[in-house]
Amino acid sequence: MKKFLESYRDQSVDFFRFPGNYGDSLIWHGTKILLSSLNISEQYVDTSSPKYNDILLIDGGGNLVDYYSDIREFLEKKPALYDEIIILPHTIFGEKQIEVLNNISSKLMVFCREKVSAEFLENRLTHGEVYLWHDCAFYNKFPLALSGKGVLNAFRSDKESILHRLPVSNNDLSYNGYATKPLKELIDFLQKYEQINTDRLHMAIAATLLGKRVRLFPNSYYKNKAVFDYSLKKFSNVSFVENSNN
Repeated sequence: MKKFLESYRDQSVDFFRFPGNYGDSLIWHGTKILLSSLNISEQYVDTSSPKYNDILLIDGGGNLVDYYSDIREFLEKKPALYDEIIILPHTIFGEKQIEVLNNISSKLMVFCREKVSAEFLENRLTHGEVYLWHDCAFYNKFPLALSGKGVLNAFRSDKESILHRLPVSNNDLSYNGYATKPLKELIDFLQKYEQINTDRLHMAIAATLLGKRVRLFPNSYYKNKAVFDYSLKKFSNVSFVENSNN
């Protein structure tokens, strides 16, 4: 990703950042580290903003799926506004997303954060370039926090959950955040525990980077497993639990 963005060094770009939770904040902070290393400055835009620069970056995440519509609605309103549109590492599926992406007349470059989405786009995108690279949350660097006690259950309670029943002691930390919230409160909380069980992808990424023992569970579609296979599997302190009842 850094090699790709090198050609935009010292430039200013428009940047679309959709609302979110602590997971999205982890992505945003990692993205800021990446852009800062290249002296790329961003001008934040939304559906009502004018164009400030010829290049648009769309922050990474899981917003280009049928569950959410923020990026789709932005692109529907501005399909020809920019010379270039770069979508940072994302999970992407669904006919609605393909229709919007294929309607864009700008030069389009899409990064997928796992192989399933990349294969989906390669088979369906009529124009544009498809790349594979890790979630930008991995650009964050945290000091290892190997001490800690007990187990934190941090399972989601929204439409991406497949659990029939949440653990009694569950704490869905992601709901306490938003897309640009500072990470200190989250990191301080995770540091207290020895093990984190979660179906929140970015709770798993943050805890993995901290050196915690992590058990990542499936969500309602392939995202967690696909990102685990592409990015998290190389870390010895995280495992994927295929059966969510375990």
